[in-house]
Amino acid sequence: MSLVYGIESGGPSVILTDDAIASMAHHRQMTAKDREAGGQLFARFEGTSTIIVEATEPKPLDKRSRYGFSPNQWLQRLEIKFLHKRGKHFVGDWHTHPQPVPSPSNEDINNMVDCFRKSRHELRAFLMVIVGTAEPPEGLYVCLVDGNGVSRLALAINVL
Repeated sequence: MSLVYGIESGGPSVILTDDAIASMAHHRQMTAKDREAGGQLFARFEGTSTIIVEATEPKPLDKRSRYGFSPNQWLQRLEIKFLHKRGKHFVGDWHTHPQPVPSPSNEDINNMVDCFRKSRHELRAFLMVIVGTAEPPEGLYVCLVDGNGVSRLALAINVL
């Protein structure tokens, strides 16, 4: 299943491929012992569409708790360089929350805004996906983050 999120009516879209969705959904926090997980989002660009072709896995050096996730930034930078050489472009991050229908915390928003401001890139915004315990698409919060904050994206098409 691929999910298409509209940025504006008739305009650009973000497409989450079935591989990216499966990678993120695999880490849903389904039991009380499950810790938050996360990774990076990599895309290719086709016309006005941003196609998320890879959602990377959590790394052993990430800091994870029931209600927190802090990635190892050194490993993230290596991953960005490695995947860029293979034609994949870093466009944002994903992580889990232990609730059926997630929403970003203030810390989530502040961290992504800070990351957007401090990173060298040519993007208008970063993508942030939060994965809850409900099945996608209900269990996904998908938004764009720029230097000013968060804009949630609406599900436009559910392509099976």
